[in-house]
Amino acid sequence: MTNHPSRLRIQALGRTGLLSLLLAAACTSASAADFIYTVQPGDHPWNLAQRYLKSPSLALRLRRLNNIPDEYRVMPGTRLRIPQEWLKLESAQVRLLAAVGDTTLAQGSAPPRSAVAGEMLQAPAALHTGADGSATLQFADGSRVLVRRDSELELRSSQQRTLGQASLVELALLQGSLENQVTHMSESGGRFEIRTPAAVAAVRGTQFRVYAQGNTMRTEVIEGAVQVANPGGQVTAQAAQGSLAQAGQSPSPPVALLPAPDVSALPERIERLPIDLPLTSLPGASGYRTQIAPDAQFTLAISDETSPTARMRARDVADGSYVLRVRGIDAQGLEGLNAERTLVVHARPEPPLLIEPAPESMTTATRPSFRWTQADPGWSYRLQIMAAGNPTPISDQAASGAGTQSAQDLEPGIYQWRVATVRSDIGQGPWGDAQPFRRVLPGPGVEIPQPKDGSLTLRWTAQPQTAHYRLQVARDNTFATPLVDAQTDSAQYALEKLQPGVHHVRIQAVAVDGYTGPWGSTQTFTVPEPEPSRWRVLLLLIPLLAVL
Repeated sequence: MTNHPSRLRIQALGRTGLLSLLLAAACTSASAADFIYTVQPGDHPWNLAQRYLKSPSLALRLRRLNNIPDEYRVMPGTRLRIPQEWLKLESAQVRLLAAVGDTTLAQGSAPPRSAVAGEMLQAPAALHTGADGSATLQFADGSRVLVRRDSELELRSSQQRTLGQASLVELALLQGSLENQVTHMSESGGRFEIRTPAAVAAVRGTQFRVYAQGNTMRTEVIEGAVQVANPGGQVTAQAAQGSLAQAGQSPSPPVALLPAPDVSALPERIERLPIDLPLTSLPGASGYRTQIAPDAQFTLAISDETSPTARMRARDVADGSYVLRVRGIDAQGLEGLNAERTLVVHARPEPPLLIEPAPESMTTATRPSFRWTQADPGWSYRLQIMAAGNPTPISDQAASGAGTQSAQDLEPGIYQWRVATVRSDIGQGPWGDAQPFRRVLPGPGVEIPQPKDGSLTLRWTAQPQTAHYRLQVARDNTFATPLVDAQTDSAQYALEKLQPGVHHVRIQAVAVDGYTGPWGSTQTFTVPEPEPSRWRVLLLLIPLLAVL
């Protein structure tokens, strides 16, 4: 693990017992670029130059600059001014703090290989992230650079001065994008540069983003200020400003970045992947970027997606707690200020697909059966049944396979059911979408009296929550051409003038909400031939009497 530069210095001095160093604000006569060194016993210009300056000959200039009368003796506690440019530079390693996805590293002349989080980089080095790659570099002074997906970055130089905390870093972004948090170094003499084919961005401490694509460079400043320069000119973008630079042209004057969008309406818990949720539209935005990281420092972007519309999008994200960033993109491609919030993803194990009862279907079973898909025979499930409009389950039961029967009787009405998967290794996953169904009574059964003279009155048991009934009578059991197709509000119906022969009847109930229930079972009755009258019999007997 890389120690902070100040810690390294203190440990070294403790071993040698030679000196202690103090970095402080310069006195009124000192240059802002001077390092202030506090003399320790035994220090003099010659041994200081030998240890810390670029050339021993600078001892004479150090003596003149600080008016030291004796070149071999200096009073301990004396504060000496040392120009930053006189100080020795030594190579500083860079830690690959994090790496994910398709991320490769090439150091020196070695061929590219997979990058490993935690390893140390020495300039020159090249880092490449693929479509799902991301990496974070940490420099000796604590500065961080997040290398986003589809980027090519070269580490050309990383140095530290032998005294103080000044770091000099030079990066080359050939393509892609970086998000940078640079430690404040205005008084340390440090410098942080990012070169692109279009321009150079130089800072002394700020938070900013740089994008390089072909001969175009975009710079967006979140905090501090960034100087953007090329042979055509230079501009300085302040906080909440951005600038566009193209090769051969002066960088554009800084413009205001879009404000942070409103993300208060987004849920804090995500149970479905991929994520695709609506955002509140941001005036002036022609696109949106969504980033997800495992920590508030955004050490790593595990998801980085854009959308041309006001949508929050993310693909495959593991279950866990995250920090979400969303920002708008203006017509020039400049990305605005971040909106941040916490996010919990709990999408696994995924719920099964529901099979039966189908959506909006009906069942007459008092204890309906439920079926769903099963991805693994070792997984179990949890079933909940709720009455429509009431989130409190009336039944909550476990199931070991791909289906089960309701554990309790259901009254007629509208219900919803849902299922969650349970795995022994990670526990219960999110609930699937609730699916509605209706429990109804079977169609009414009919009491059929003995027809008399082609007439009879049908009666049946009234059903609750019923608006009316529909009755059909036909000579064939397909009811293709019914003799009677009537509606009645009461649980009876009178039939008259039926012709002799076999008849079929069925009835269905229509609920008060308009739902038409199933037909009851088809029942059959026979209308007998009418009995002949006594006068008709006498008329038939007269011819017989005449013969006799």
